[in-house]
Amino acid sequence: MGLINTIQGIFSTQKAQIEDGTERIESTVFKGRKDIKALKIPSTVTYIGAEAFSDCTNLESLEFSSGLPNIKRKTFYNCKSLKSVKISGEIRFIGASAFENCSALEQIDIPSPVMKLDDRTFAGCSKLHTITLSDSVQYIGRSTFKDCTSLEEISLPKTLIGLGQTAFSGCENLKKIVIPASLTYMGHNPFYNCKNLTVESENENFRFEKDFFIDIKKRRVIAYFGKRTSLILPNGTKKTSDFSFKGNSTLEIVILPTTVERIGKESFYGCKALREVSMYDTVKRIDEDAFEACPSLRKIYIPIGCLEKFKKLLDEKYWNKLEEIE
Repeated sequence: MGLINTIQGIFSTQKAQIEDGTERIESTVFKGRKDIKALKIPSTVTYIGAEAFSDCTNLESLEFSSGLPNIKRKTFYNCKSLKSVKISGEIRFIGASAFENCSALEQIDIPSPVMKLDDRTFAGCSKLHTITLSDSVQYIGRSTFKDCTSLEEISLPKTLIGLGQTAFSGCENLKKIVIPASLTYMGHNPFYNCKNLTVESENENFRFEKDFFIDIKKRRVIAYFGKRTSLILPNGTKKTSDFSFKGNSTLEIVILPTTVERIGKESFYGCKALREVSMYDTVKRIDEDAFEACPSLRKIYIPIGCLEKFKKLLDEKYWNKLEEIE
């Protein structure tokens, strides 16, 4: 009993019972099927290809047995009716966008031995309110839980080593998160647009200080959660992380200390009230769109004698905002 018999069986029933003995389900083979409502993967299956069940928009329940080592890219992408997922067995890796846009999914348990959630694994799961991560999880990728707008709380495992850029961006109802001591890598602003979030840290390298979330080792501001109108970045800051102040609605005046060497991508993007920025000649690099979509920006103050330097660092449309001061 193999893959062909399984496909024929699914054509005749809404409860897709993959036959015992089936070892492989190839990429895209059931993509876009509207007649599948329930799916059980038997323990004999050791491979499911990318996008195998993507866009099965009427799929409501899914159950894995032991045998499958990973869930590949976009396997269940855009399965908008999927409400119940039971993951068990030997799965160690859940691939990029595997459950992205599964907008009916409300809760998920990530059991041992899952070690990695790849980029955008659960992005756009707007009803997902409960996530349980086992202590086997070591890495959460980029935008893994992006726009999970119903998520209010999540407990990061004590084994977590890496947290990818914008991992929780757009989780506007997320209220609290604790950074474990085990974390060694954090990408650019994992908490972008988390409007109600309080961050606590048990990690000596990542600290929350006076509305700033700071990477101590790399001397970078990862995120800012305050509502001040005037702001001086902490002395010793070497870099503003990508997206670190993006979309802040209150900032009007920003002063960068002499230690800042780099302004990250989209650092101040969409800061609509921002009027003035002051920086020193220590700045060596200003990344793409750092001050894009800042309609109120009138002045960028720089030291005397640095005009030509900053013309090389900034796009020509900002040259008329540069003003040299002592």
